[in-house]
Amino acid sequence: MNTDEQKYIDWAKEQLHEVVDVVREDYGDQSKVFKLHAADGNYFLKVGNKLEKERDHLEWLQGKLPIPKVVGFTKIDDKDALLLSAIEGKNLAALSKEWPPEKVAEKLAEVLLKFHAVDPKNCPFGKFENGKVLVHGDACLPNFIFQGDNFSGYIDLGDLMVANPEADLCAAVWSLQYNLGAGYGGMFLRKYGIENVTDELVEKLRLKYEDMQKEWGL
Repeated sequence: MNTDEQKYIDWAKEQLHEVVDVVREDYGDQSKVFKLHAADGNYFLKVGNKLEKERDHLEWLQGKLPIPKVVGFTKIDDKDALLLSAIEGKNLAALSKEWPPEKVAEKLAEVLLKFHAVDPKNCPFGKFENGKVLVHGDACLPNFIFQGDNFSGYIDLGDLMVANPEADLCAAVWSLQYNLGAGYGGMFLRKYGIENVTDELVEKLRLKYEDMQKEWGL
């Protein structure tokens, strides 16, 4: 760890019981992530910008769905540090190399339907209107964790909000096609419950997510 990273790790160690090991995680978003093995279990430390938003989302969602628990939050210099309990298991991107692709599409549809079923009326992150649901905000395969066939939980909830479910469907279709190849976006949409799925609809959703990524500068 470099000197800048060490101060965040030292803070995280102060919040936990004895920390045995710290490992830098390979991670897809703009945060740095470290896995901490402590005496009482595993934790993740995220270091980046605007993590206060993710903390607030997790605290509001606690008890409604299986998600990480916020253990601590602080600001050091110009960065946020968010310490979370670990959701144990493998993400769907990793499992896509082990499971049949049909199973990956089906499991993703199942867990997104559960997420979208959370009552959004009192959610402070967005305005509830007819047709809107609670969306994950980045419904790509790495953000859904399983232990065996059993779902463990949702991670990376910094973009959670009340919005049109299409926001998640775009990400899911793009991620499935990216990881598994053409055809599985349509399979996912049918398992989710979308009627009259066409190749044109799948491509429209996939391209919409690519446009969103460009807007984010990715």
